[in-house]
Amino acid sequence: MIRFIIEKFRTASGPLKQPRLILADIAEELLDTAQQYMNQRSGDRGDGESRDASGGDYRATSAEARPAPGPGAPAETESNGAGAGSGAPPPLPRALEVDPRLARAMSDATNVRKQDFKVLAILWDAHHRGLVPLSAKAVSDHGVQIGLAIRHENVRKVIRMRLEKYVDYHNEGAGSATIYRYAMNPVGRDYFEATYLRESER
Repeated sequence: MIRFIIEKFRTASGPLKQPRLILADIAEELLDTAQQYMNQRSGDRGDGESRDASGGDYRATSAEARPAPGPGAPAETESNGAGAGSGAPPPLPRALEVDPRLARAMSDATNVRKQDFKVLAILWDAHHRGLVPLSAKAVSDHGVQIGLAIRHENVRKVIRMRLEKYVDYHNEGAGSATIYRYAMNPVGRDYFEATYLRESER
């Protein structure tokens, strides 16, 4: 019911569309965080066997439920340990091979700390595999496949706030909710290749 109200607020016609999109994203993120917290609390009250049975999923939920960094923290970083120290973050294992130029760009710790880079890199790779358009959750899942971790809530937020001119999206009705699907447009592909892939060739 709450998600339905948030979606109506987001898609209602009228003025102040951009502020309404941002407020709806914040409300949705707060709702997701509250649900993750409640799931974590209910898991803590369960017996040890039920927690162990979900092993990796339980730990992943706990890690994603961490609060977002405060106003003083860099806005471009993802909470995956990348911001600690100046060295590169531990690379994620890849289930899929990536273009050598993209692999070089992903080996740069400065790039991997930027959410903008992660979203664009994932969508660029997905475009070349013919997988687009993708939902925010699918973008996040494909990122894990190629070794870039970003939460789906952050995918939506980054695209709406900073990447609208590089990423096209359309919405699809799914019951009482709306699913947004994203694909990098030609301007975005040119920008990504000029900014990150050509630099990685030097």
